[in-house]
Amino acid sequence: MLPVSTLVRRSVLLVSLDDADGLAGSWRHNADAIALELPADIRATRVAAPDAIHTAARGGAEVFVRIDKRRAYAQIKAAVTPDLTGVVLPDAEAADDVLSVAAMLAEREREEGIPEGQLEIFAIIGSARGVWNARQVVNASQRVRCTALDEVSLCRSLSIVPSDEFDPFGFGRGRVIVETLAAVKLPLGLAHPLGAQPREVGREELLRVADAARNSGFKGAVCPFPSWVEPCNVAFTPTDEQLSYYRDVRAAFAEGVKRGTAAVPFAGGRMIDVPVDERAKLVIDWWDRCRKRDAEKNTAMSAQWPGR
Repeated sequence: MLPVSTLVRRSVLLVSLDDADGLAGSWRHNADAIALELPADIRATRVAAPDAIHTAARGGAEVFVRIDKRRAYAQIKAAVTPDLTGVVLPDAEAADDVLSVAAMLAEREREEGIPEGQLEIFAIIGSARGVWNARQVVNASQRVRCTALDEVSLCRSLSIVPSDEFDPFGFGRGRVIVETLAAVKLPLGLAHPLGAQPREVGREELLRVADAARNSGFKGAVCPFPSWVEPCNVAFTPTDEQLSYYRDVRAAFAEGVKRGTAAVPFAGGRMIDVPVDERAKLVIDWWDRCRKRDAEKNTAMSAQWPGR
């Protein structure tokens, strides 16, 4: 089976530290991860970040802080603690952007006694240059374990006025997906039109768009609204029907191999061969990891609400 990332981040909820109510309830939304947007005031960040990180993590979410490239050193000094998973780096355009932040994180690890290499960089690509240099951004550091395409920023970069009728970013999404998966890392994003025009929509519409994103290779999405979290968790998790189908595929293929054949007839006139079996392994493995991630969050939630 081809190597794949072991991370599960179907939903990454954006929460501002300036939004007291949103922060207080952020852990209740069942997001796989939460990205905290820092205030402009470094002193306010230094005071607020530790409690905010603790609050966001109460429901079992991984917690990141979103930094500004131009103020990265001060923000990392102020906000990075041992409880943090890593930093979100927007506007990553070249290897040097990643390497400079990686050096800052290494320094902070030494200062705080954090195990070397523990802090991640979640690279966000949101410009034409970033898309062009996606390979070097993804591979610049082992700390980069997850990427996302920021289509709103990409619209600004390319002077595009987004519309529901025309999808200009098929190439951009495809490049980020391919380069990230090839590096055995996790690509996040959403399909058209909500990638370029994020907004509150009905659950069924969001499920449809998230499912299209999953089918293109994305493994999760950045969620600017809490209402996105549950549909993204559902859409990026294999269904029970898919799980049953692929388990049957694996069983039928194993029987065929025992009989000495590598091409096995299956229901509906289909044929199962090695690539189909490999696909089945990937889906079952992903379902299993999603189940384990949900169990971790349920345990954390239960600790907050005993007897729920």
